[in-house]
Amino acid sequence: MRKYIIASIVCVFVVITVAAYGASSSLDFLTSEKFVINGADKRLSVINYNGHAYVPLRFVAEQMAADVYYREDKRTTYIQQYSVKFDERILTPVPSVAYEKKTESGIVWMQEIPLLDGNACWTDCFKLPRSASEIIKQAEYPPVAVKPESDIVITYPKGMVPKMLEVVMESESGTGKKEGKAVPLDGSRLHLPKKPGLYNILISSTWERGQTLYIFAIDVK
Repeated sequence: MRKYIIASIVCVFVVITVAAYGASSSLDFLTSEKFVINGADKRLSVINYNGHAYVPLRFVAEQMAADVYYREDKRTTYIQQYSVKFDERILTPVPSVAYEKKTESGIVWMQEIPLLDGNACWTDCFKLPRSASEIIKQAEYPPVAVKPESDIVITYPKGMVPKMLEVVMESESGTGKKEGKAVPLDGSRLHLPKKPGLYNILISSTWERGQTLYIFAIDVK
């Protein structure tokens, strides 16, 4: 009989505790929320506690182009954020474009190349009714001096790599017009020609959400 009395008291205590907890707190384990991270729509089940949404740290970090890892020996979580650029017009991811420079002493570093906006379709569509040569001329863009057969590196942040990436190089023909042809990438590297001259380079990237075009000019000499 004593066991039944103790069990009854415990059950009443649990019910009262749960009721008291429920009166002071709001907890929902299965709330489905929509997130827009760097322009991309994401949906995830989250914990909603007292008006605050709790989501997995790794999910958020990876969507923000970061690496996340945990060290058991230090009981510490590390998050490494990478540089991410977005076109202010339509919030598209912008590629990082740089070329290798080397000093006479052998020191090598990557020199960033500035880009001009071309056609793009993302949150909105932005189209320029001009050729790449006309855009470069109108912007008074100074071609970047590079050495023959050097490399240009074209990269996107982690998690933002396009489904299709095409690079077109325009060079001046014998008639004085710019003629373009698609050039393959070696991984993320674009190998420049040995022949000196002015070249326009167009980077066309395509995702499920949309597409972008960026332009720059180089002077191989």
